Amino acid sequence: MTLLFAGVRDRIAKGRLVVRCGRALIAVALAALLLPFYLHVANTQNGVNDDLQKNDQGAYMSFSVRAYQTNFSYTGGRNRMPLFPFLQALFYSPDLEEEAFFEQGKMLNVGLSILCLMVLSLAFSFKFSKLFALYAILVIAFLVFAFKAPYFQAEILFYTLFGLAFILSVESLSAPTWLKSLGVGALFALAHLTKASAMPALLMYLSSFALMVISRVVRGKSGGRAAGMLCLQALSTVLIFLLLLFPYLQESKERYGSHFYNVNTTFYVWYDSWEEAKAGTRAAGDRRGWPDLPDEEIPSLGKYLREHSTEQIIDRFRSGALRLINFGCNLHRSKHRFGYCSQVGLNLIIITCSLALIAARGHLRRASQNFHTISFVALFHVIYALSFAWYVPLTGNGPRTILSLMIPFLWTLGILAHSDALDSSRISILRWRPRATTVVYSVMLLTLLYEIYQVIDYRAFAMYGGE
Repeated sequence: MTLLFAGVRDRIAKGRLVVRCGRALIAVALAALLLPFYLHVANTQNGVNDDLQKNDQGAYMSFSVRAYQTNFSYTGGRNRMPLFPFLQALFYSPDLEEEAFFEQGKMLNVGLSILCLMVLSLAFSFKFSKLFALYAILVIAFLVFAFKAPYFQAEILFYTLFGLAFILSVESLSAPTWLKSLGVGALFALAHLTKASAMPALLMYLSSFALMVISRVVRGKSGGRAAGMLCLQALSTVLIFLLLLFPYLQESKERYGSHFYNVNTTFYVWYDSWEEAKAGTRAAGDRRGWPDLPDEEIPSLGKYLREHSTEQIIDRFRSGALRLINFGCNLHRSKHRFGYCSQVGLNLIIITCSLALIAARGHLRRASQNFHTISFVALFHVIYALSFAWYVPLTGNGPRTILSLMIPFLWTLGILAHSDALDSSRISILRWRPRATTVVYSVMLLTLLYEIYQVIDYRAFAMYGGE
């Protein structure tokens, strides 16, 4: 009898191994099939991107060269962050002409984008169904990364680090561990070293973590010792974040008078246009040290609120939001259309229907127990979307900022799509009763294939993806 059960267990184990190997082979086959199309789009965009001085590329190149020449002691003028230029500097050689370094940097970024897609594929496949993971990675690859890869810009690296920091934050808030807490701090530190936009997300995470600890204590799920351990985990997040950033922060304090000094977030965000910023703190030497201006002329939130009406503030948000929407939603033959509008719009409808179904099936009480996670996710998307809309009129750039929300948005969508309320929903098709989400995302894949066709057929040749 024991031998019989052992044989059954062996056969089951072998069956599972075969299934897993089969899934792995399918994943490899899909990657092999899609990679040539991705490289085709990236190569086509490489030809479109022929001006190394356009959209900060020349500035990033100069930063990389100077970092190489100073043995990485040069950390920038507190406008662009050092991680991406340092990475490019590792492959720089004084023998390279400017154009050759430009081409090499673009190709390096294409390779980096493939590596980032592999990491994201693992994350989505581990957490969600293979169908949804395929959908999410195709959106990221063809509607975001393929257009951003062949550029000497930090966006690909930032999108990935920022997205992974969000993913691990959500997972940590759902089931905190020491390793996750340390990982959150490390990822937010690396994201901040790529672009100075990660601090608000870290503060939101810590606030939500504190809310989780308080909620557990109030509900009696954590005693004093357990709550203390959670507080220490949160402290470890802060410590690893500060430890990784310490040399950079200390230099900022010594040269500029503030640990988190950055010309964009300290000054430029409170100007109405780039012309104002150039004539203001930039002309006063804000990249060499604290600008040489009277205190009353230094831009700040208080100064902005005193000098602008409520109507002007609302209009700035509106004009920025319209510009971001326009880049995703205008006519399909426009050279400025990234193609994300249809996918985001349809998914917002799905999110609305999902929330309504969750409420109708009485799952709100269970969801309320994870209020801290829900509040983090909601605040993260709302605050960053508003801040990006606010910043657009200043720079005149396209969706470089808002696209950093694509990975967090798709991860949030995946959590909703795989919730208990939706997972149990079935659709009857003759004698077949598949999950509702399987049918929905099969249809979504078809709409996405249309967008990818537009990318390959037209947009890759006409669009400039560096905006």
